[in-house]
Amino acid sequence: MEELSPHAAQLRAAMAGPRQDAEWSGGTWAACARLTSRELGALLPTAYRTLADEQAPVHARRVARELTWSAVQPSFTAATLTDLYAALAGSARSTDVRYAAGGLLRCTEPWDGAALAEYAEVLVQAAGWRRSDQLADAALADAALAVAALAGPAAEEELVTRLRAVYADSPLRLAEIEVVLATGPRERALLAEEQRYAPMTGDWPRLTDATVAQPTEVLLAELAHRALDIAADRLTALHTGRVPYVADKAFTAPDVDTLWRAARLALRRDEPWAGESFATLLPQLAVAPTSARTLPSQSACIALAQAVEAWPTPESVAALREARRVVRHAGVTKKLDRALRRAERNLARRPESALRLPDLGFGPDGMQRIPCGEYTAVLAVAEEATLAWERADGRALKSLPAAARRDHPEEVAAIRGLLGKARNQLRTLVRGLEGGYREGTVLRYGRWRDALVDHPVARGTARRLIWEVEQAPGDWRAVLPAAGPPGGPEPDPSAAVRLWHPARATPADREFWRDLIEERRLRQPFRQAYREHYRPPETGHATDMFHGHLLRLEAVLGLAVREGWTIDDDELTLPLGGMTVRFGMAGRLHPGAAGWAEAQQVALHRGDGSPQPLPEVDEVRLSEALRAVDLLVSTAGFAWCDTHAHDNREQLDRLYRQPLGRTARIRRAALRRILADHLASGRIDVGDRHLRMDGYAIHLATGRVTCGGDPVEVDLPTGRQAAPLPFLPYDEALLERIVRTVEHLMTDGRRASG
Repeated sequence: MEELSPHAAQLRAAMAGPRQDAEWSGGTWAACARLTSRELGALLPTAYRTLADEQAPVHARRVARELTWSAVQPSFTAATLTDLYAALAGSARSTDVRYAAGGLLRCTEPWDGAALAEYAEVLVQAAGWRRSDQLADAALADAALAVAALAGPAAEEELVTRLRAVYADSPLRLAEIEVVLATGPRERALLAEEQRYAPMTGDWPRLTDATVAQPTEVLLAELAHRALDIAADRLTALHTGRVPYVADKAFTAPDVDTLWRAARLALRRDEPWAGESFATLLPQLAVAPTSARTLPSQSACIALAQAVEAWPTPESVAALREARRVVRHAGVTKKLDRALRRAERNLARRPESALRLPDLGFGPDGMQRIPCGEYTAVLAVAEEATLAWERADGRALKSLPAAARRDHPEEVAAIRGLLGKARNQLRTLVRGLEGGYREGTVLRYGRWRDALVDHPVARGTARRLIWEVEQAPGDWRAVLPAAGPPGGPEPDPSAAVRLWHPARATPADREFWRDLIEERRLRQPFRQAYREHYRPPETGHATDMFHGHLLRLEAVLGLAVREGWTIDDDELTLPLGGMTVRFGMAGRLHPGAAGWAEAQQVALHRGDGSPQPLPEVDEVRLSEALRAVDLLVSTAGFAWCDTHAHDNREQLDRLYRQPLGRTARIRRAALRRILADHLASGRIDVGDRHLRMDGYAIHLATGRVTCGGDPVEVDLPTGRQAAPLPFLPYDEALLERIVRTVEHLMTDGRRASG
């Protein structure tokens, strides 16, 4: 029997004997949280037996339920795996094959196939025995195939016969099953682990993609190519009228699951044919061949978008963006927007793929001139992609000539399309580079130089960012390409290069780069020199840095969805660089939740669900994790809004009195530079929480204006009436509003009515 720690032995005793409240210390949940993966694997067979025993005491069943709901990833020895199979087979349910298949992947020793065979046969026979259509569930069918490989040829043949009947109208799924039958139990279990939908309560945490990416990929690569080609041919037939169009009937649900797996496999392996397949599939899936606002298969469109989101490549992201352009269905539009944002951010996980950017015909200087009749289109890529027009003699024009639009409509459309591609490419590049902070992306100098700094399209973006080049092991030198060559010999092509981050810099370094950015009036592609950075004092796995902030749930949840957070057990969770960030709130969280909730702890967990001590996390990843939380807190607790429509004055005053967060402190530092001349004159003073001038006080976190303690409504001019802004080192709506408020109050001089 597996040797257990005292708290694990106590849990086993609680499931086997009378209740021991007097000796219980810490409670069931606390004891479960302390379990190791191996201990959980040893206890799970007892937990499943207890839950199957209707005569078991209530407290024993409660302990067993807590164990099966544990967020820890279980692991098994050969003995505990056999015990698991015996426990599941003792009272087999149709869904128990999922645990049996998952146990194979989580077994750390060679399992005893002979000992498992008898139990495996019982579990396979139980799979879908009530209703054969239960096997239409891909997770259940794939798990049954994995366990059937242990049960013997007879059980496997019986299962395959049932599956062929269930999937008779799903040719892609049938083709996948035939290929799977040529694999062993572990390979089949790997396929069963890879499912579209998140685990349900009581399911074990999913294994990571790195663990799942095993030998089945080579075997299934040809099937993936064939499946995507068949799907493309079917969609082409629909769009050319060779097959009658019926909304959402292009593919069955099992075929959609097969397409999803095929798409993920192709993108994960970065197959050379994948870009062309997605460029054909996604746009055709997103729009009906008629004028209807329907899709040939909404589920297939979303499934492929999810695959791109998880394993993006530049080509697949471009295909997803094209699908978003042509889609007419409002609900699908929102889902594609969300997938596109996440895909662009996730490109940072794949630096080699992310840097595979086409030059789009631009020259080394980032320019491209395209004749269009008597005129010339001048495309340029610097801070952004722009389009200008010239006459034949080189004289510039203010806008597109009417003659070119009338006489050369196709050429004009192609030029505008090229401009759109360049802008989209830049947007994808920026989001991918910024996402590299979370992933710890490191490039090689030669690749960085060729694919970014000297690239016709990427150069304008890369040169405005601060980079660090490793001169010697552990010795990093920061450079800003836009400021000119750094001097000295060029680094070796294999030298490491990474983005500079303020969490790794000294205060003097941060001030130096901010001064240089302002001196050269450089607008960085994303906030870098002025980026918020965080260093919590705690040494455990959680921090109270944001505890006590009162947050508006509508604002929190709306932004959280866009930023990739999900709701799990009344907490917001965010996967980040192999970890999971958990942000608790004192309230019930669900889609559509409203009202206010108090922020609780922020905790980090490893991929297996165990606590991740903060000091062991890379300083940049830790800072980015807390920055993601601070974005929610500052938006939902401190955000300025047009109507100041807070529930009551007490809440606004509470926010007003709180100390500034990191975002507001960065804003304060920027304002001191922007308004340096006014500060020198003495008319303006920037204090700890307020900017004060002429009797007015502007709160640096909310933008709220008061005079003598009374609120003041400032009606700022907009459009052409608005005065030009001074140089702002980064884009932020609240920073811009505060600067405009200062300029307006200084020039207007009148007190608005409060």
